[in-house]
Amino acid sequence: MRRKNLLAVIALAMTVMIAATACGSKNNTKQQESSKEASATVASSETKAGETKEGETSGSEAASDDTQEGETEETTAYVQVTSADAGSINSGVFTSVSGKYQITPPANWSVDEDGDESVASFTSPNGNDILEVTYVEGDDADGAREVYPATMEEYKKLVDRGDDMEFVRYNVENGRNGSQKFDYAVRYKNAQDGVRYFAISGSYDAAAKKYISAAGTIESDDKAVIDQVEAAIKTLKLK
Repeated sequence: MRRKNLLAVIALAMTVMIAATACGSKNNTKQQESSKEASATVASSETKAGETKEGETSGSEAASDDTQEGETEETTAYVQVTSADAGSINSGVFTSVSGKYQITPPANWSVDEDGDESVASFTSPNGNDILEVTYVEGDDADGAREVYPATMEEYKKLVDRGDDMEFVRYNVENGRNGSQKFDYAVRYKNAQDGVRYFAISGSYDAAAKKYISAAGTIESDDKAVIDQVEAAIKTLKLK
């Protein structure tokens, strides 16, 4: 009798242990599943956060590119240069650094920053047209100048500026001691550059050993630009 009771107790205990083990297993499974779900939720949140951050970064980079492009456009906008080693423009009049000569370049043209008093250059806002002043004194003055024949017919035999060269004017005055005043203009064209207009005016003083000239090379087709350069050339004067 006692043996049967003992066996019953042992059987009951084993049953309880099996039930407890099964319950623990279920709880572990649920905990693992819960852990997996939590991990998946965290990973999803991190992915979304990463995507949001990447989107924000891309947007920031795009905005930065737009800002840089805007700054570049502002930087490349035309800014008139009024002062250089050659001299300065004040109230529209350019005076060389030593004050030895003056010229009134076309409005809004810039002084070339690489120039000096001996060669002062001015450029139009579009950069296609150039006005250049050459000033040399002393022993180098004779070598800086071009000697012009007395007549246009003689000069035509010496100069070649391309096809269809047409003289607009040609005026040369020769002094007894080798001094000379000159003023001429030509139209010409070539395959590379198309039509050009060139005008020059100046003088060479043999006694004082001074040479000065103002020359314009014009690419623009606008007659108003030619008129502006021609007017500027006439304002050149020694002081």
